[in-house]
Amino acid sequence: MWMKWKLMVTTLPAVFAALGVKLFLEYGLKFEGVVEFSDVGLVLTGGVFLIGFMLAGTMADYKESEKLPGELAGNLEAIEDLLDQVSVTKPQLSTVGMKSAVVKTTETIRDWLLRKATYPQMCAELTALATVIQRLEKEGLAYQASYGLGELKKLRNTCTRIQVISRTGFLPAGYALLETLAALVLMLLMVAKFKTFLAELILVPFVTLIFIYMIRLIRDIDDPFEYSEAGRKSSAEVDLFPFEDYRDRLKLRMAAAEAKAPAASVTSAA
Repeated sequence: MWMKWKLMVTTLPAVFAALGVKLFLEYGLKFEGVVEFSDVGLVLTGGVFLIGFMLAGTMADYKESEKLPGELAGNLEAIEDLLDQVSVTKPQLSTVGMKSAVVKTTETIRDWLLRKATYPQMCAELTALATVIQRLEKEGLAYQASYGLGELKKLRNTCTRIQVISRTGFLPAGYALLETLAALVLMLLMVAKFKTFLAELILVPFVTLIFIYMIRLIRDIDDPFEYSEAGRKSSAEVDLFPFEDYRDRLKLRMAAAEAKAPAASVTSAA
């Protein structure tokens, strides 16, 4: 619940500050303004148009980002299924050690998303998983090795796309113009004249809230993978539940496989 309102609550101090400055100018310094509020309409319209343009651009990346945690889970599970198939094709070949590499890769990707591991560390773990898959070719399983490396390539592409979205801002020149317009609007509010005191009390906070809140929201949406070690920083981050659900399933299957492994060894020895 707090995540939903966090951005709004943290924006309110700036809104009340703007209203306080306006009231101080008017009633403390007796500055009644030099321009009618109705004359500010063109600047407000331009600012709202630019907000819509920037929001539409960042939302395009955001909608793509929502799919990426599911793609991570799908790629990892496909590699895991491949190792299950190997255990059926060659029962004498133990895949528990290979699947532990999938577990380690999954944990490293999660740590990278939560800023507990660096991007090079995550890439190194993907390389280690590639080495495990390549061993299948030595066992006469060339097709399985080729398929597994194909899924690993998709996994790399997904991780790279997440890194690009997270580190690349949308149209920096657009942000510069938007922030300039917002500053201009706030200055015009400070020097504007309102017909009634009630209109001033309503319009100054309302316009300030729209511009400051929307700029902060657009910046938040621009990096939908801005997690911390504690998890999501705001409600604008994409939900990792498809990846987290797969991680839980993987742990359960790995525990079951490790429990069966000693029994299988005893049977083989007999």
